[in-house]
Amino acid sequence: MSAVIETHDLTKVYKGISKAQDVSALTNLTIEVNEGEIFGYLGPNGSGKTTTIKLLLGLIFPTAGLMKIMGESNITSPMVRKNIGYLPEGAYYPDFLRGEEILRYYGSLYGMKGANLKRRIDEVLEIVGMTRARNRLIRGYSKGMRQRIGLAQALLSDPGILILDEPTTGLDPVARKEIRDLLIQLRDQGKSLLISSHELLEVELISDRVGILFEGVLQTSGTINELLASREFTINAEAAAPEAIQQVREAGLSPEDSVAGSVVLRVPETMSLYDALEICKSRNMKIVSVAPRRETLEEVFVRVVGSAAKGKEHIEENPK
Repeated sequence: MSAVIETHDLTKVYKGISKAQDVSALTNLTIEVNEGEIFGYLGPNGSGKTTTIKLLLGLIFPTAGLMKIMGESNITSPMVRKNIGYLPEGAYYPDFLRGEEILRYYGSLYGMKGANLKRRIDEVLEIVGMTRARNRLIRGYSKGMRQRIGLAQALLSDPGILILDEPTTGLDPVARKEIRDLLIQLRDQGKSLLISSHELLEVELISDRVGILFEGVLQTSGTINELLASREFTINAEAAAPEAIQQVREAGLSPEDSVAGSVVLRVPETMSLYDALEICKSRNMKIVSVAPRRETLEEVFVRVVGSAAKGKEHIEENPK
């Protein structure tokens, strides 16, 4: 796969009144978004996600480093801009306009007009499932419908790249699934998606690769399978008396579920599986099964960000 978005040592410093007040929003960011994939871009508030998006859109300029979009280093060229569709977080549209009117306005900004614009509006409304609501006023749209019309706007120029900021935040479960299915459909059509989101389960369900940012520094990136590799084990045991469960807990195992003498024990990464089994056997527990435990993306996120935060605290407490 070829990279459609590349950054190399991308750095952005917002200048303050004095050098001591400078803010480093991004430091040496190097990422790739490949053709035909969904890249989940994660990080706490203030980590640099929005700065990255603004840089890629050419709304602000880097302090240092390089960016390429579709192999082009001039990211503000008409060719590049036509091939990027953008859905901002909390996109606002005048509520006295109708859905089709919004799309007609944005289409005119691309230089589209006449029959070609009409045909493309019909196509994107069909793609996002908003054909029947095309003539309804925006004020009558639900939040899910507003997101759909926002996606339709982002798709008007038939771009190869979509940059989406919080596309499912605040939606009900049904609307989230509908948007999620639509994003997967767009990827399967060959489009490349960079999604910035706090909805970690949604990102886990649809992303091919993920990058986690903390205070402007990329902490880790990789495929979902790489990042969620099994790091721990669970032991399913029977004949587990309440006192035995308490004893194994004190020994370092974590009971996750206990019903009628059966218990599921989580083996921490710091303990060998052999030692965990010996602990269970010494409490007369019958081992039923042992299985690797796959982390969730939320657990990976908390672990990576937590480790980065502790590392920063250590540096601040022990400056050279």
